[in-house]
Amino acid sequence: MIDTAFVFPGQGSQRPGMGRELARCGVEARELIVQAEQLTGVAIGELMTRADERTLADPEAAQLTIFVWSSVLAAELAAAGCRPVAVAGHSLGEYAALVAAGCLSWEAALAIVARRGRAMADAARCQPGAMAAIAGLSDDQVTDLCARFSVGGGIVVMANLNAPRQVVVSGTTDEVCGVVDAAQSAGALRVKRLPVGGAYHSPLMSEAERELAPLLAAADLRAPRVPFVSSLTGGVVHDIEKYRKLLGGQITRPVRWTDTVASLTRSGPRTFVEVGPGRVLTGLGRNMIRTARHLTGCEALGALAAVSQP
Repeated sequence: MIDTAFVFPGQGSQRPGMGRELARCGVEARELIVQAEQLTGVAIGELMTRADERTLADPEAAQLTIFVWSSVLAAELAAAGCRPVAVAGHSLGEYAALVAAGCLSWEAALAIVARRGRAMADAARCQPGAMAAIAGLSDDQVTDLCARFSVGGGIVVMANLNAPRQVVVSGTTDEVCGVVDAAQSAGALRVKRLPVGGAYHSPLMSEAERELAPLLAAADLRAPRVPFVSSLTGGVVHDIEKYRKLLGGQITRPVRWTDTVASLTRSGPRTFVEVGPGRVLTGLGRNMIRTARHLTGCEALGALAAVSQP
């Protein structure tokens, strides 16, 4: 495949048994699971193959398994001759994208992801909250609803701008519920509370942001070898040190995925490969870019195998 962009999914794409899909990958790629277990002390392979949905919903388990799953598949795709001409990641997926772009070593990214998951789990226990997906209203409409219900000690904000008229809100539980009810009354096509225990990408994650800051400040970040689009800004990263400062606020700031995909499209790729478990980004992308071709990582391996046949 040529002119291929890799997009890496974030928390929420994990699912029970997802590790079995990696059996088709080569030994060298799957060795990353063993290395990750040695470096973190977490039984990641066991989590990916045997853990139930509730266990995988824990931020530490979810983030480690998704990052390692994505890493294994990215390594296998590279071994098969599929290398990206541009990369991006949705929230957590940004760390796998940083590795793919040559900005961060895999070991350093793994350490940050492990700390990130623990910090977010701790913050969610200290500051419980909720999230909800809303489809069918404009960004301005949802922004107005968030402002209306962010009163007193409560807060609700736009957390993910995933596609046109498809967003996620995050904040204190009562205020999120208020926005959910108001969105339904305003004519939203679909409104759904998300099965998460924390208010990710909201100010309620500020303690996790503070905990992660020293690790990010010390990370050896290098300029990207291929266009790297940040889901924080939705634009291509040119100044890696300026980006480092932005990355520190990733946990509390919204994911601008609509802008991210638009920037990726302008950079030239016609094929988008979702390198991670599930099809979350593939579904979002198909809604946004009808002319581009979208594949999951495993579908991409199948396509490579098909074109390599004599």
